[in-house]
Amino acid sequence: MTDLNRIRKVTLAKREREKETTIYLSTGHTLLDLVTGAGEAAGYGMGILVGSVYRDHGPSGSAKSFKATELIAANKHIYKDKFKYKYRDIENGNTIDTVTLYGFEMIAPLNKGERPVITAEDWDYDLNKWLDTIRPEDGECGVYILDSLDSLSSNDTEGRKEDRRKAYDRDKEFSDGTYGMGQAKFLSQEFFRGLTAKLKEKNAVLYIISQEREAVNSGLYGPKWTVGGGKAVSFYESVRVRSILKQKEEREGRVVSVIMQVTAEKVRNPRPFRSCFVTIHFTYGLDSLSDEIDFLYDLRSDKTGELLKRANAVEWDGETMTRDELISYIGENKLKKELKKRVIDKWNAIEESIAIKRPNKFEDEE
Repeated sequence: MTDLNRIRKVTLAKREREKETTIYLSTGHTLLDLVTGAGEAAGYGMGILVGSVYRDHGPSGSAKSFKATELIAANKHIYKDKFKYKYRDIENGNTIDTVTLYGFEMIAPLNKGERPVITAEDWDYDLNKWLDTIRPEDGECGVYILDSLDSLSSNDTEGRKEDRRKAYDRDKEFSDGTYGMGQAKFLSQEFFRGLTAKLKEKNAVLYIISQEREAVNSGLYGPKWTVGGGKAVSFYESVRVRSILKQKEEREGRVVSVIMQVTAEKVRNPRPFRSCFVTIHFTYGLDSLSDEIDFLYDLRSDKTGELLKRANAVEWDGETMTRDELISYIGENKLKKELKKRVIDKWNAIEESIAIKRPNKFEDEE
């Protein structure tokens, strides 16, 4: 056995041991779990690996908060009381009725004496205090959701507000100087240092929602949008997905659902830039089952997300029915696990078909 093969064998054995104790938090959506985690066939897992800094960004109206609440509901169902979570709605913009959708209130008001999160420094304190409550030795895991990063101020900014008001009271001009970098500097120099190690130790995920903004003065070929947080967030995030609205579905002239396209712009596995459609019904949440059927039978346009005419006739084990009939059939006959298996098998078959297969570059020729 060559040294290279010996190293490869040891590495694979180590990975197998790690898989037995590694926790992935489900997004609540099979295809999104594959997009972010790569899947077990790739040697990884389904969903978001604990220890990750995960960021979901997109323009306004891209249902980012819906995906965050679905993640909480899915993992509470999987891990029961072992799953811990904290949802910090900084901008007080999440109006999702989680009691009706999932059976419990996710975004609780502050406890008496609990410190509100206004600045990045507050966030640092709040996150670490919450992480200290998780007991991984008892099998606990969890997620901390920040909604959103763009709503955070900084101690510099808050202090500057007061200085500006005092200056205006004296009928004086006020110069911001270079204080505008306060939040980004704090995140870069203090907040993220050692955080990923602590997240991994606590079996936790930091989930950040970011608002996409128009990039001013980007030029003809520059990016047309940007996100906040400075370079620190981009450097330390393990997974970054971008969500964009592709379709709206209406009933009686009123929008009841949206179809999002979610793309993994950054992942720490060998399958980056994968994407999927995610259907969100405002009175139901994420519809993984419908999206799995659409993927399995190629029922949506890759470019527009529009449902194609072939949805009128799909075949399941020799029986032909419409897409909507199949959705009901899967649920009524308890075939969700079988559907998920077929979806994962197709996903992996596509990955296998596009993989580059050549002899190892560093093998000695005989």
